[in-house]
Amino acid sequence: MKPGKKRDLLRKSKRLAKVPAGAFYLKMPEMQPILIFAWVWAAMVANGFWEAYVEGKHAWDEGKLGWKIRTKKYVWLTAYHFWLFMVMWPLLITLPLVIFGFDSMVFGILLSAYFSGLIVEDFTWFVVNPVFSFKHFSPKYVKLLFWHFLWR
Repeated sequence: MKPGKKRDLLRKSKRLAKVPAGAFYLKMPEMQPILIFAWVWAAMVANGFWEAYVEGKHAWDEGKLGWKIRTKKYVWLTAYHFWLFMVMWPLLITLPLVIFGFDSMVFGILLSAYFSGLIVEDFTWFVVNPVFSFKHFSPKYVKLLFWHFLWR
């Protein structure tokens, strides 16, 4: 290493030694709620696309492997949907809180975007499904799930 370069590195290291300890913590940037909603909803639309192609005409509990929570009349939850919507999505959505620290306003925005995004994702499934056309989106063809009352 050249002597001049060594001297420059030494000066730089002395300057860094004077920086306060908390200066390197990441701070959450000001994020616009609309941008957060758009980002989460775009991801939910993408999820709706791949779920429609994976499930085809076998929505919710039809043809899924794994356990199912049932009552006499309904299947309330499948293992597939549990791991997707109650484990994977919450882990991904809360990543900013893990990186930047908890902020109640950001948490509320993320929670609202997640739950409204679930409706966006479900509706996307009906719109883009290659084997279940949108013209069949009615109580006559759709075995209604407990949140489908929104679309009646």
